[in-house]
Amino acid sequence: MWALKVGGSILHAPPDDPLAAARDALFDRLRAEPGRFLLVPGGGHHADAVRAAQQAEGFDDDTAHVRALAAMDVCARELADLLGDTARVVTRIADAPAIAASGGTPVWAPHTDLAHDHSLPRSWALTSDSIAAVAVRRLGLAGVCLLKSCEIPPGASAQALAAAGIVDSEWPRQALDLTTVVLHLADFARAGVDALNPWA
Repeated sequence: MWALKVGGSILHAPPDDPLAAARDALFDRLRAEPGRFLLVPGGGHHADAVRAAQQAEGFDDDTAHVRALAAMDVCARELADLLGDTARVVTRIADAPAIAASGGTPVWAPHTDLAHDHSLPRSWALTSDSIAAVAVRRLGLAGVCLLKSCEIPPGASAQALAAAGIVDSEWPRQALDLTTVVLHLADFARAGVDALNPWA
């Protein structure tokens, strides 16, 4: 099983956005391959609201981190609702393998697991990108694929992707020694798991 991170910009793309058609194609593939992936949602506009509130109210990064995790939980439930009957929200990542083994697609809502975890950076340096890598380490998954709404420079290193703002700044450290793939959504939506070859 792979961790598949679905960014908030993908989840919340409006119907007239080309991303929406690619997202729908992705969901069709996920419905056809239940149990193949652990889905990790981005925070989307819910996380953007946390950023705006932090700027307006001045609360610290630790508080923002916990609130951003809660934003991911909301997106997990939205993602599971859009996927339909095969999707199951898991608030404890340890439950994900059993969901997958039973033919469901687990969608991780990470607040319960991570809100009190001080082993990870508690700042905007760590976002859903790196949280997807955390899932891989904790479950011993095959790898992690980040789905993005922007073009990905071919062959770019983790450090280059972070410097370009395509992934978070913690990604090079969290992804170290893991099998990782960063793809534009449309590439994965067209090819499905074949897009992960030769890694899968």
